[in-house]
Amino acid sequence: MKVKVDKFGRIVIPKEIRNRLGIHENTELTLTVKDDEIVLKIQRNDLEKRVDELINFLKNNAPKPFVAEVKGEEKWLTKDYSLKKIGLKE
Repeated sequence: MKVKVDKFGRIVIPKEIRNRLGIHENTELTLTVKDDEIVLKIQRNDLEKRVDELINFLKNNAPKPFVAEVKGEEKWLTKDYSLKKIGLKE
């Protein structure tokens, strides 16, 4: 897709591309130059924040590891037992 640079050095990112990538007013982009190419990347600070929040949640709320011994000599465990072990059932 071709775009033109105006007299102030600006280009317009076509609406189709802005919509597809979720670029709105005040979206921050990072510009880098590689050889004769200009690369624009969307700054996803909100995504990084959400990932950090998820990691923190999992560290504090993940099911406890399997530490209790299985009672009996059964080779196969029941669905009920398994759900209790991973914290999905009391």
